[in-house]
Amino acid sequence: MEKSDKNRKLIKTDQRFKLLAHIPEESVWLANFTSPATKSTYSVAVREYFKFHSIGNQNDLRSSSSAHIISWRDAMMKSGASNRTVNSRISALSSLFDHLCEKQLMSINPTHGLIRPKVQQDQVESPVLTKEQARMILDAPGMDTPLGIRDTTILYIYFYTGCRRSEVRSLKAKNLLEDNGYNVIDFKVKGGKKNRVAIHPELHSILQVYMKQAFHIDDDESPLFTSMSNNKSKDEIKPLSPRAFNYLFDKYVLKAGLPKLITPHSARATFITQALENNCDIKDVQNTVKHANIATTQMYDKRAQHHKDSASLVVKF
Repeated sequence: MEKSDKNRKLIKTDQRFKLLAHIPEESVWLANFTSPATKSTYSVAVREYFKFHSIGNQNDLRSSSSAHIISWRDAMMKSGASNRTVNSRISALSSLFDHLCEKQLMSINPTHGLIRPKVQQDQVESPVLTKEQARMILDAPGMDTPLGIRDTTILYIYFYTGCRRSEVRSLKAKNLLEDNGYNVIDFKVKGGKKNRVAIHPELHSILQVYMKQAFHIDDDESPLFTSMSNNKSKDEIKPLSPRAFNYLFDKYVLKAGLPKLITPHSARATFITQALENNCDIKDVQNTVKHANIATTQMYDKRAQHHKDSASLVVKF
């Protein structure tokens, strides 16, 4: 009986290997990334390229030339895509072509030598908010309904920790804990690493109110933030989607009467700038937001942009 079971297992293993052998290299390339955020970003980029050139099969993709990439680049720029978005999508495609060249399925990478739009490297593009503007967004949902309490909590986490959208979306009940006498949040950051951030007293108060009404949380693995539109069974409870997080933020920016170009990344930029303005050491800021390089943190430092001292405000004609 044991021998028969072993034989069945060997057959199943062999079948799995044969199945893997027929997976297109494009799928193998994408599966090799460990970060869900990277997979999502790269997948979107490749799909957009496929759609633009009406690519229907592997041969069409592997016949791509520099002219194909250039026409796609120019179309993205003409449509209003930011330089950073264009570069990110070309980088995704370049990574795929590098993989196909390595597997000898393409002779050259058609993105090599391609001129990419310049991206400002010394400053982040996301606008930094004043304290008054940040407060307007934080107060926009109100605390008189369960939805308002949930959304207020999400906004407070953005502004009081400097986290990324993907980091707040992946939070579970177990990520709120106490460590060495401090209330902390365990974020899962880029590369699958963890980042433990101390909770500001104001954020702690909001979290306490939210947790008292978060009836969907019945164990440590429960997602911290879920949809409140329908009553779902435990098996159907899932975290809010990235689109829902974007919609939520845009909704309260609009309600506060602020420009549409303000995004969740603006909350991160505002957090970093406020911390630096309050004399927090830049190395501590770097550690809190988990930048791999301090130069990245310096890109967020907009303290030098004192517009009130601009020469443009004193000229007269």
